Amino acid sequence: MKLLMMGLLVISMVALLIVLLRQRFAWKGLFIFLLHGTAAFVLLYIVNSTGWIAGVHVPTNPLTLAAVGFLGVPGLASIIFLKMVLI
Repeated sequence: MKLLMMGLLVISMVALLIVLLRQRFAWKGLFIFLLHGTAAFVLLYIVNSTGWIAGVHVPTNPLTLAAVGFLGVPGLASIIFLKMVLI
């Protein structure tokens, strides 16, 4: 049963990518999404490398990486803000 569900998931993801990548607008949106995610990951690295001076360290776990990768720089800013306010 798990193998069947995994197969359906892979087939649906491939079909979705084919539909998205055939349209011209999808390439631009995908490029912008990847660019923002890359910029956020670079800033996350910079914050973790130099954050010890200001006492800011963002842990790199799957949840943090997913939020930063999906939301980009505003996601990183919100994680830093929540860490400073809540902890």
